[in-house]
Amino acid sequence: MDILDILKKEVNPALGCTGPIVVSLATAAAKDAVGGTPKKIKVLIDKDTCIGSSAVVTPGTTFRGVYEPAALGALYGDSKLGLEVLKDMGPIDEETIRAYTKENVTINIDWDFKGIGIYVEAFVETENGEGHAIIAKAHNNIVLMEANGKVLKKDESYKKEEYNFGEKDAIRNYGVKDFYDFAKNVDTEKLDFLKEAIKLNSKLAEAGLNEEMGAKFGVGFKNIEGNQVYLKAKMLAAAASDARMSGKNLSAMSCATSGNVGITASVPLIAVAEGYGRSEEDLIRALSLSYLLAIHVKSHIGRLSALCACSIAAGIGIAAATSFLIDKDNYEKIEMSIKSHVGSMAGVLCDGAKYGCALKLSSAVGVAVESAMLANMGICIPDRDGLVCETADETIAMIGRIASRGMLETDEYLSREIFERENRLDNR
Repeated sequence: MDILDILKKEVNPALGCTGPIVVSLATAAAKDAVGGTPKKIKVLIDKDTCIGSSAVVTPGTTFRGVYEPAALGALYGDSKLGLEVLKDMGPIDEETIRAYTKENVTINIDWDFKGIGIYVEAFVETENGEGHAIIAKAHNNIVLMEANGKVLKKDESYKKEEYNFGEKDAIRNYGVKDFYDFAKNVDTEKLDFLKEAIKLNSKLAEAGLNEEMGAKFGVGFKNIEGNQVYLKAKMLAAAASDARMSGKNLSAMSCATSGNVGITASVPLIAVAEGYGRSEEDLIRALSLSYLLAIHVKSHIGRLSALCACSIAAGIGIAAATSFLIDKDNYEKIEMSIKSHVGSMAGVLCDGAKYGCALKLSSAVGVAVESAMLANMGICIPDRDGLVCETADETIAMIGRIASRGMLETDEYLSREIFERENRLDNR
């Protein structure tokens, strides 16, 4: 698979946080497999998806977590719409859905699942029997659909016990220089689809600013004095996340099946391009570089990870893309910006989707833009300084090994801590 094909595959619209939405997609797929009216719904879910979705709101509702989204997917979802599975849902009676969920939906966490990635298994019983669906490895990757035990769709290559953290992903055949050369030289007409990313994610940022949604971090950045390129980049990212985490009924353009990664790796570049007087063509080229690096880094750390993908994967993308916009002919500065960002931001934990993501991802954007600005002055974290290696590729690979091999226990411990806290608070 060539670089353009990878980019097209991994950049898709997603309505709502992909944590609860993947549950809606799984139950919709199970319902679609058998048809009929859902009576009973059972879901088995990986710990990261369940715990990481506990504080985020599903679009068009006030529901937090994954229980009601499981019901919404089965009752109103269309699995053919992928990560926009609830796009056609329309207005609902929330009290009716809460009562239905309490009576008919069972969700269990698969604590024994050791992979860093998505695993959601749904069973939906209707008057026609039982539908069964599994989504694994990526939020939009339906690997199995069955109707009353009859296989309708199956990915023969998928095995639950075999997780390689993206080692076999096509993007691992390329490196940072390959992505840079692509962004610099590709026919920009082939990147026209990325204009939709700017459009969708900008609408979310506008909503966050105009409607003062979430914790209002985006609005807050309006009132801080300082470098306007830097602050506007942070503001746009925070505002878009404010809106998305609050359940604004607008799609984001996701990257590597993460809406917040798609936001973080895109809208800050609008401010950078404007600030440096760059053209729309330059902006779209830079965006392709940012998204490719985010996809690449996520193939190393995992689709779900103890590491915050916005901070490290999207942050690396923004650091490199900002350097590209400042001076697209200087590849060395791109290497420098990536190294400085990793040396500053590696180790930021993912504690789930929530209002606070807006501040976390804006912090990543700030360090990324700083890293690029400093690289333009010839300043960066030196080689062999902590996690920073002699090349950007080696540095990314080291981060990947730490996330995929060294942080599995951290990931499980963090999930259990949040789960136990929520149980204590819910039952007090």
